[in-house]
Amino acid sequence: MNNNPFWKYFGFISILVVIFLVTIYQFESFKADIILSIIGFLYMALATSGFYLLTLKALKSTNKMAFIQLVMFNVIFKIVGFMIIAAVYFKLAHPKQKYFILPFLTIYFIYTIFETVFIYNLSLKKS
Repeated sequence: MNNNPFWKYFGFISILVVIFLVTIYQFESFKADIILSIIGFLYMALATSGFYLLTLKALKSTNKMAFIQLVMFNVIFKIVGFMIIAAVYFKLAHPKQKYFILPFLTIYFIYTIFETVFIYNLSLKKS
């Protein structure tokens, strides 16, 4: 795990997301909804880390479908999880600003693109 580039890039992406959040929440119109972005950041960071660790196991598995099944589960887990988080937040917080969801979705897309590129390259190396 020491020489694994995933954790280095994951840390870099996470720092970029934190910088993005600090920057976007300097604007008064976004400040009321910072808790949604913090929850989204933690959710994606934990889900991405967990998915990576499970991917390493799936790529070593004798079950040839394990990797595909894991990718499908991960996509559903993240989309449904994000929808639930957003719906619960909307129901409880009643955001006044219509763009409250943009920082939340940006976090989702940043981590999803990072994860897709990294896992795709990892699977090519194992093939």
